[in-house]
Amino acid sequence: MRVPPPHLLTGWQRFLAGIVIGALIGWFFFLLHYGQIYGNLVMKMSEQEDTIKDQEKRIDELVSEQEMQNEENKKKLTIQKVEIIFKNERKLKLNKLTAYELKQQALSELTFLERKDIETVSKTKDLMIRTLENKVFQVGESRYQLDIEEIYLFTTVQLYVKIVPASA
Repeated sequence: MRVPPPHLLTGWQRFLAGIVIGALIGWFFFLLHYGQIYGNLVMKMSEQEDTIKDQEKRIDELVSEQEMQNEENKKKLTIQKVEIIFKNERKLKLNKLTAYELKQQALSELTFLERKDIETVSKTKDLMIRTLENKVFQVGESRYQLDIEEIYLFTTVQLYVKIVPASA
């Protein structure tokens, strides 16, 4: 058996040449598209990196600005509310109505504190203490004085007070 000469297999030669040329054209097409897509992705990534850097810089600036504003606002904080907490209410066995009336009378003495700067209130803390401790509160037939044990100053002033029955 003998191998036929190559000029007789022209159909096969054309077929194989078409496959090789098609593969080369396909490979060229693939490289062209891959290059374009990769180039676009590289450009997009560099733009995004620049945007991220700009945004990080902007965030840092805004955070520092916010911290400065917070510091300024802390200096300008005002008293919003005054709370009085009785420490020995149970020990004296006061009923709720008496405790409520006593608290309301004490709060009415401290209404001048609301909407004032915390700094101002902290400077006049002694006046506030003397105002409450020197006052005798009349609730029903009983008389009470208040002894301030603790004070917490922020937007809410919290006074921890001991109730002392007043001597006649």
